[in-house]
Amino acid sequence: MVMGLVMIKNEDQGYEILASARTEHRQRAMYDGQVHDVEEVARAVIRVKEILEKKLNVPLKQVAVAAAGRALRTEVAVAEHKELLPVRWEREDVLALEMEAVHLALRQLKTSADDASQSYHCVGYNPIARWNEGEEISSLIGQRGKVAKVSVIATFLPRTVVDGLVAVLSRVGLEMTSLTLEPIAAGQAAIPVNMRRLNLALVDIGAGTADIALTRNGSFFAYGMVPMAGDAVTEEICAHYLLDFKVGEKVKRDLNTKAELNFKDFLGAKVVVKKEEVIKIIQSVVGKIAENISGEIMNLNNEVPQAVILIGGGSLTPMLSEMLAETLGIPQNRVGIQVRERLSEIYGEKSIKGPESITPIGIGIAALEGSGLQYYTVRVNGARVSIFELQLATVAEALLAAGILPRSFFGKLGTALTFEWNHEMRVIKGTMGSAAQLLVNDKPSKLDQALKVGDDIVFVPGEPGEDAQVCFKDILPPAESKWIVWNGNQKEFSPQVFVNQELACETDEILDGYKITYLPNDNLENLCNQMGYDLQKKEIEIYINGEKQIFKLTHELLVNGCGVDSSHIVRAGDSIEVRLRQITVGELKLEAKPITFSVNGMHLEYPPQEKIILFHGRPILEDQPLIDGMDLRVEGYKKMPILTDLLPYVKFPDELLPGASLKLSVNGIPAEFTTVLHPGDRILATFE
Repeated sequence: MVMGLVMIKNEDQGYEILASARTEHRQRAMYDGQVHDVEEVARAVIRVKEILEKKLNVPLKQVAVAAAGRALRTEVAVAEHKELLPVRWEREDVLALEMEAVHLALRQLKTSADDASQSYHCVGYNPIARWNEGEEISSLIGQRGKVAKVSVIATFLPRTVVDGLVAVLSRVGLEMTSLTLEPIAAGQAAIPVNMRRLNLALVDIGAGTADIALTRNGSFFAYGMVPMAGDAVTEEICAHYLLDFKVGEKVKRDLNTKAELNFKDFLGAKVVVKKEEVIKIIQSVVGKIAENISGEIMNLNNEVPQAVILIGGGSLTPMLSEMLAETLGIPQNRVGIQVRERLSEIYGEKSIKGPESITPIGIGIAALEGSGLQYYTVRVNGARVSIFELQLATVAEALLAAGILPRSFFGKLGTALTFEWNHEMRVIKGTMGSAAQLLVNDKPSKLDQALKVGDDIVFVPGEPGEDAQVCFKDILPPAESKWIVWNGNQKEFSPQVFVNQELACETDEILDGYKITYLPNDNLENLCNQMGYDLQKKEIEIYINGEKQIFKLTHELLVNGCGVDSSHIVRAGDSIEVRLRQITVGELKLEAKPITFSVNGMHLEYPPQEKIILFHGRPILEDQPLIDGMDLRVEGYKKMPILTDLLPYVKFPDELLPGASLKLSVNGIPAEFTTVLHPGDRILATFE
């Protein structure tokens, strides 16, 4: 059914209905509040429009409508923007970030929706929180940082719902100026403001859905929906008696006025049936509707409400109010049907009455009070875009509604180039992208400019910035080559650049992630590195009499004959000598060790007679440089001593007995003066 009202507001008496009209669809054209057959719905609307125009004798151009309460969706989303270096967040940056959050909310909605292909209109959004560098802040505008983040709550309606309504209205020459939701509209009319302090449940039972609104403490605080209503009852009757849907609707309505029902089934057979029999057939489906509505009320309210108010044509379904009272566990008199006749502030034409008139009256009240979503159209690049003014619509919101992504509001920053320079991280930024060009009615505009009906927007996306691109010669410090003399040879001393340890040319391009080593032609250390001369101290390992010793060799640095260190600045024409300072055998100051013997039980050290240094068994001179791994032996004798060589070191008694003779032994064996000795020998020399 399509119903139309023309209403005005009278400050003294309330709301006056100037004219009303209603008509039935010739066939089922809407399901669950969604237009499925645009032409059929348009035919019904134009009949209502023509009746109203005839009654009032004025043309009708604008209309306020309501969408099913189940259609509204809300999502919370967070968007973040990062910069390599701190920047100042301007109004345009913040607005673009908010638009990005709305776009993310839309993507979340599509992901969570039952039908992923469903498209939605954003009908408004509000920022919830803002952060700069991780700290929550009341406003980002004018703040400075590298990371900005916003959280928004965005409200959406399915695009098919709105587009279906708009398509129908455009067919009949009507412009939609206000859109409200059915449960909101119904609440405007069915429950006076002074009754909303009670905990009441308003249930608008239509054809495909039962919309629920709950009041408490002076306002509506929750909305819900059950996807089952009057059409389910009609379909049960049609299935049982094999009826066309339109005939089934008539049978359902006649249950409230006739005791005996007469109709023909789809095959033309005449059927006469008692009212009680049909009620028995629909009892189970009515019980299911009551059970679903009660469950949703308890889910939203968390307790049994004080009363339930039914409106809509489906509220007249037999047994529904009784079953609702039973499932909720409240008295029967606490479940009632609200009708136009009991609305004290509504007067005027009397032909519109009953519970089905409450929602249309509520739509009129919402439009007159300006509480609906104000709807108008603008043009974006020549295409018509629908705008819902939950808040003052801006150019940014129009672009979002037109499907233009927020990232195109500003040209993307060119990709930065990051590399290591002598172990220090360096970044070269890409160029800034150009901002999008915006014209509203051929005049330059900004994203936050408010729109009005019929505005024409031209949007040219921002151009991305250029990626960072640089060659070595662009960043090398200014330096000139120097000609010097290196160890007697003339050489050119120039700066050098290495990439990943490979020599690079100054005309080469620097790529992202390069590890660059730059050697300037300044001091002696860099010159040695270029010439492949390692100035690190060199260790050599030698053995002296089998004992390992380590020595560190240093370098001699001479510039123009003068000794210098590695930090000495090299100038053009300098004569440079660099060599490893050798250590000679003589610098070790090696000494031969004495040979030890035991003489008459006393320890005796026989001193070396000379110093002989051997390498590979051959004597070497003291000016011989040390060689890594050299094995030296130091000896103090050309040949081992004989027994007579030790006698001067033996202490004998001061007085000897007459006729005493010298007795000699080595290691207990009798010996002669010429017996050759060896280290550690035990010698006895006594007189007998």
